Amino acid sequence: MRLAPLLLALPAPLLCPSCGSGPQLEPVPNGAFTFVDGGEAVGTERYGFTLPEPLDLDRAQVIRREVEWFPSVALVGYLDLDLPLPSGDELIEKQAEPWSATTFELRLEDAKGDVIFRERAPLGEWVWSGAVGGRTTSLYTQETCFEPKGEGPFTLVAEVILAAEGAPSGVLGLRGGGWKSDGEPMPLSAILR
Repeated sequence: MRLAPLLLALPAPLLCPSCGSGPQLEPVPNGAFTFVDGGEAVGTERYGFTLPEPLDLDRAQVIRREVEWFPSVALVGYLDLDLPLPSGDELIEKQAEPWSATTFELRLEDAKGDVIFRERAPLGEWVWSGAVGGRTTSLYTQETCFEPKGEGPFTLVAEVILAAEGAPSGVLGLRGGGWKSDGEPMPLSAILR
């Protein structure tokens, strides 16, 4: 049984890996992804992996992109829609639009081809979250949350199975980590900068 989608609105600093008190580290390539470590002062979403090209959701397609390695922290696979986070009735209206019926699959495979996570559902059934006043809405589910195991490379596979006209574009990524999400106090070195 699938649960109803949940609206999660957080202030922008909780969703922004660069909003910690420490300096933002330079993005580095990691397979097809750009990797950013926001630093030890970041409470949530310290690590971010983002694909540089957007995903067109209004046509059927399959893309496969490689990630060389992950930090040893809990991460989530997501799709950032180019759409401000709707609230209240606006969210219900967006989830009722024809494009929200677009069936989307996101899965992660290890180096042997074994599936680490897989989710396949219409976009309207994913969890819609984001920062209040932000420009994007992040879609994920409990199924796309994972802890990396084994050696890379890993492959993130996104499939638009049943496309609907008018769907916004999206950007695929993975993110996680941070002292709050790891259940640790903020490191002293981050406080005493």
